[in-house]
Amino acid sequence: MTTETMQSPTAGTLKIGPTGRIHTKNTRGAAFHGMGAFVGVGKTQRAHVYTAAKLPVGPEEYKQIDPVKLAKELGVDQCAVNSGRFWMMDETDLAGGDVVEFHGLPMRWAGDMTGAEMVAQMQNAYAPNLIQRNTIWTWHAGKRVHLLREPGGTVWVLQEYTKAVDPSLTPDNLDSLGKKFKDLPKGWKFEVKVLDKELRLDTGHAGGWAAILRDEFHCTYQGCGYGTDKSANYIP
Repeated sequence: MTTETMQSPTAGTLKIGPTGRIHTKNTRGAAFHGMGAFVGVGKTQRAHVYTAAKLPVGPEEYKQIDPVKLAKELGVDQCAVNSGRFWMMDETDLAGGDVVEFHGLPMRWAGDMTGAEMVAQMQNAYAPNLIQRNTIWTWHAGKRVHLLREPGGTVWVLQEYTKAVDPSLTPDNLDSLGKKFKDLPKGWKFEVKVLDKELRLDTGHAGGWAAILRDEFHCTYQGCGYGTDKSANYIP
């Protein structure tokens, strides 16, 4: 899937920042996992975000990571594992870091958040938060996208789903996800749309920032037209 020559990973090292671009095709439905390493305290706390270095991964591989033990090994305040997740775009392009190994799992740095934003994103449904990352997510023409549409015009595109809350979720039944929502904000709508043309969310057009949120099932969406965001080539 990934157009990159894999190098031997460095074990137990917190490597931060991009070292090259990684382009991966056929990502729709591919299992992956992530990890956040929290460094610092208070307003200066940062959460360094890592993602699986190759796809797909085994859906249960994330259980190899002991977050408490890993935090001690890395000398950071806390580690949080983002588990059991599946991409829903068709291609990814990422300015990522060198491959590192956390408890046997090859991963790479993919972006940063403030500690407060990451905690809020994990705990609060339908609340936008910002992540600093240089990525291009692509959904192909003729493919389905799952959208949350705000009455003010902002659209949120499903970038990944998870089985963490509802183990029955699969790519085949996501069309009915909206019927399960009980806490969707007033005026918001869940939509399923077949794209007439390719959709690209390029954070390079937004200063290297993306707006993201989770729904009540912990599935994650990226914003199109949120505030001054210009990452989307159009609003679907």
